[in-house]
Parts: sequence; C-alpha cells; structure tokens
Amino acid sequence: MDDIQKFMQRHLRRIMAVGGLILSLLALSVLLGTSPQSSLWMVKNPIPSGSKIAAGDLGLVKANLTSDSNHYEGSSDGVIGQYAVRLLQSGDLIATTDISHDGTKSTASYLPIGVAVDDLPSDLIVGDLVDIYVIPKDQTVLPAIVTRRVVIQSIDQKSRALGGDVAVSVIASNSIASVIVTAEAQGRMVLARDPL
Repeated sequence: MDDIQKFMQRHLRRIMAVGGLILSLLALSVLLGTSPQSSLWMVKNPIPSGSKIAAGDLGLVKANLTSDSNHYEGSSDGVIGQYAVRLLQSGDLIATTDISHDGTKSTASYLPIGVAVDDLPSDLIVGDLVDIYVIPKDQTVLPAIVTRRVVIQSIDQKSRALGGDVAVSVIASNSIASVIVTAEAQGRMVLARDPL
C-alpha cells in the first residue's frame, strides 16, 4: 500500500497529464464523429448547359456543410436524368439551381458583352462565376455592382490576344440580362471573379 502511495506521489503530475490527454482525445473523437456530414453530388465530367445528366458524370462525396446543405443536391435527390441549366465543371457540387426537370425550358440567356482586356482577370475561364461592375461614363456617378455570380459561357481568346475589347458571353436570366445591357450602355464593364 505504501508503495502505491509513494508511486502516486512521485508520478502524480505525469498521471494527470496522461489522463488529461486521453480525455481530450476522447472529446475530440466525439466532436469529429458528430459533425454534420452530407453525401452530395459532385461533377466528375463537364456537363454542358442544357445536357441531360448521366450517372457517369457524377459521384457522391462526403462534405461538411452546416447551413448551406439545403442549397445542394444530396444522395436522396434524383439528379440523374435531369438537365443542367449552366455549364457544370469537374469538381462542382450540384446546387439546387443548377438542374431542371425540363431540358427544353431554359430561363437563361447567353449574353455577349464587350470587356476591355484590362477589365477582367487574365486567367478567367469558361465556367467561372463573376461579379459584373459598371464604371459610368458620367464621372459624377460612382461605379456600382450590376449583378453577382453570373457564369462565363465563352471567351473569345483571339480578341483577348489582340488587346482592346474581349468578347465574353455570360449566362444570365432574362431579367439580369436586361440589367446588364442597360449598364453596358451607361459605361465600362468590369468583371471580377467570384471568390466562392
């Protein structure tokens, strides 16, 4: 009995440190095990806008999403056989707004706009999301945001190489397309890549 007491007195700090470490590892494993994980559909092969989604184009991935999980299509949602309403790139999670039951009914317009070569990111590619700003011709009016998160449908690389204006086509709803055309008449368009 004396030996146990002497051992405890001599090694009390080490025993407490090891016990604390074990408890913290247990708590961490419990926290990791209870984090909200969802099985979401992710694009494996690019899917052009208007195309029917096939099983080989998608795969399920586990993702930790909290409040945004309702905005994406999960394993219980019937995505296969529906139609893409925008160009879906490899690695994209399928959002609820990315698909439609009817492939013939499209609410999107392919809107061409002219953008100065210095007014868009040099590494912008098809499928990127951009925010569009206008710098008005009237210098008393401040620059403003026109629209957020529109998809780049095409970029004329030949005009980009020559400098000057670059012909860019974006996918936008009819109402957003009208706003973009109005803003383009008022001044210079600037595209900024959306960070998300």
